[in-house]
Amino acid sequence: MNDFSLTVSEVMTKKLFSSARLIAGAKGQLNVIKWVHIVESLDAAKLLKGNELILTTGIHLKDNEEIFKQFIHQLIASKAAGLCIELGNSIQEIPHFIQQMATDYQFPLIIFHKEVAFVEITQDIHSMLINQQYEMIKNLEDYAQQLNKYTLTVNNYEQILMHLYKHLGLQVIFTFNGQKPIFIPNIYQEKYEAMQQANPDDVENHFIQCDVNIFNQYYGEVCLFSSQRVLNEYDALILDRTVIALSQYLLRELYIEEKKGMEDREILDNWLNGKATIEELTHFMQDHHASSASNRWIVMIHQIQKRKSSDVTYYKLFARNVLEKFGFYPFILEKNSQLIFILADLREQESYKQRIEQALAQIHDNNSKYKYADLNFLYAVGKYVSHIQTVKNSYTTANDTLEIRWKSQELSCFYEDLHLHHLILHLQKSPSVMDMIAETIYPLIEYDQKHNSQLVETLKVYLQTNGLKKETSERLFIVRQTLYHRLEKIEQLLGHDFMKPEKRLTLELMLFASELLPVVHE
Repeated sequence: MNDFSLTVSEVMTKKLFSSARLIAGAKGQLNVIKWVHIVESLDAAKLLKGNELILTTGIHLKDNEEIFKQFIHQLIASKAAGLCIELGNSIQEIPHFIQQMATDYQFPLIIFHKEVAFVEITQDIHSMLINQQYEMIKNLEDYAQQLNKYTLTVNNYEQILMHLYKHLGLQVIFTFNGQKPIFIPNIYQEKYEAMQQANPDDVENHFIQCDVNIFNQYYGEVCLFSSQRVLNEYDALILDRTVIALSQYLLRELYIEEKKGMEDREILDNWLNGKATIEELTHFMQDHHASSASNRWIVMIHQIQKRKSSDVTYYKLFARNVLEKFGFYPFILEKNSQLIFILADLREQESYKQRIEQALAQIHDNNSKYKYADLNFLYAVGKYVSHIQTVKNSYTTANDTLEIRWKSQELSCFYEDLHLHHLILHLQKSPSVMDMIAETIYPLIEYDQKHNSQLVETLKVYLQTNGLKKETSERLFIVRQTLYHRLEKIEQLLGHDFMKPEKRLTLELMLFASELLPVVHE
């Protein structure tokens, strides 16, 4: 146990408290004192911050039991450490119901039978507190330096937690990334469950925790617990320093692990290209402690658009952590200026798009804070597939989506939002289809270029309005006569039956295709 907290019981042993007696709230003797206040005001709450030892002559409480009761309630609600009352002219005795209240709330109530100098008590206790603070800061700095050196030599994170236990002598509980808690020293599961189910008021001052964050993302938590004593500020500061060192160690280990992941390149490449057998994939999953039973997969590509000399390992670490938080188990392959994420979806399919969007938003928002700040990415998400061996289909559609987004980056990054674009993309890869596009709409394009007219735009709007001339002219901001003239010219170039269902559908498809890829007429 450290000596950097001053309790009510310790104060009672001091010379200035030789005439004092604890008459109620004995179970609160371990309350920590952080400061001393002399209070002679009825409105005490606004003066207090918590853990103060209150000194009073009770002049404001004289002959009014209801005010006395309210005063005690204020101190308890403000989490004062205890109350010292000097008996004398103002108060000769403490009412029994006040003593009972203090006992019920475990609030130490101390009386002085003789006149005492509150100033001397205040000076004495404040001197002790200031000296303790100085020693605490010195010890904290020594501990931090030792821990930093020690962390460079350890082989696993449990050694860091053991170092914490040896220094404080408190139960250490570490919950890591949703896994089962680790106890140092070991305690039975029943004892831990009982601790969790205990009344929060009973363990409030006996239990503290600190989150382990990596890249500003929650990774786990370390807790300290003691049933023997109240935990204090020094315990919390030591825990904070230890968690910082633990986070740095875990980050270093994750970085090394990510580097080693390059050895998985061959199996991941075969998986994406449909060459990996189910046996190979099952074995690969087992090696990575992942579930091969997942039947929901998506491939997401992060195309690097700007790269200087950055190592993308930190980017991959951060992206992995964020994706795991949103219910995906990622396998990552770096290839040809791309980061390819094979994502096992561990949650419901209905929310996968929303979760990916939230994850990408977090990754983008933190882009300027870490070592990948000079990287820009274009994202593409492939088809959602239902079997581990159909990941190739998701990869293919992710690449197609990426090709579409290269031309129009404002479009959605999801394959399922771009079905028509994918249809056009495949049509564009057929020379005969491209010839058909040229034959169908090139006459309009050629006429527009020669006469600086807007026949293509007019046809597009006319089709969108289902042939309503009034609405078409309003959208184009032209008079009806101008529209009639343009439609007449379109009929001359395309034929008078261009609004028949079959021809109209062809025209709409070809106009859409021409927007994605310029038509070249030989």
